[in-house]
Amino acid sequence: MLAIIWLSCQLVAMATEESSSNPLSPDDAFSVLGDETRLDILRTLGEATDPLSFSALYDAVDVDDSGQFNYHLDTVVGHFVRKTDEGYVLRPPGRRIVEAVLSGAVTETPTVDRTTIDQHCEYCGSPVEIQWQDGSVELYCTSCAGKFGRTRGGGPEGSASVDGYLGRLTLPPAGVRDRSPDEVARTAWTWTNLEVMAFASGICPRCSATVEYELSVCEDHDASEGLCPACDRHHAVTVGVECTNCILKTGGAAVLALLSNTELLSFVTDHDRNPIAPDDIGSVNEAHEDYDEEVLSTDPFEARFTLTVDGDSLTITVDEDLSVVEATRDIDTQ
Repeated sequence: MLAIIWLSCQLVAMATEESSSNPLSPDDAFSVLGDETRLDILRTLGEATDPLSFSALYDAVDVDDSGQFNYHLDTVVGHFVRKTDEGYVLRPPGRRIVEAVLSGAVTETPTVDRTTIDQHCEYCGSPVEIQWQDGSVELYCTSCAGKFGRTRGGGPEGSASVDGYLGRLTLPPAGVRDRSPDEVARTAWTWTNLEVMAFASGICPRCSATVEYELSVCEDHDASEGLCPACDRHHAVTVGVECTNCILKTGGAAVLALLSNTELLSFVTDHDRNPIAPDDIGSVNEAHEDYDEEVLSTDPFEARFTLTVDGDSLTITVDEDLSVVEATRDIDTQ
């Protein structure tokens, strides 16, 4: 239910139409969606291929009192449901609510215990294990220290992680259903890569508003033993991403904010790595994550990242806005 309420807040701005000049407030959205009958109405309309009349909708929803049904229907009409001459249909905000319910995000808690998959750590080459919990696939190297010493992106607000923590990939419960652990991992990578491409383009993947970046630089960085003791991370330069509208907060290695850059996309795809839906998760992740970094200046910030694939390299220089100021390729001719 909390996920539905949160999603409703993000959809409130979408809920206006020509006949309504007063969109729902967050409190009103909580009230509207806080009833099982109203959610049943939305679900029923979402599954219908054509508009439903009052009687057809009433017959399909599990409620005995027509007066109560009419009250609940009137409550969702306008912002989540549209009444037409042909019957009742879902509006886009109502459809998003139904999609959230059917994703299992608020109704299911699947179990995927720590399982070894056909993927290797980008840092040491050892096998990787995954587990699903709290709406995410968590990845762990079975040998090295991993990428982060803390969960939730390694920030100070996170908790200490289990050794080998490589991060987490958002995946609703529906992504786990009827899939093997390897298929779950591949699905999570694809789902997350699409989200990363959005925020790397300055767009929130949850609500479509703009995002802001905040760079973090460990000035005493030393990850020669795996994780830096000063920042508990593998990379010295990391980026936090925060939506200007909704509650999305994420982050990771700074190069993640560059994944939609044309030069980087071209470099990776020229080496037969599909960064959106990789056939070989390990090879794409290694290209994106196991790179050399050099901080040229902290005030103003300027850094150089060098990615290497099959002996060829791409060096990207960025400024304090993470704008690419220079990109050069070095092709291995041997």
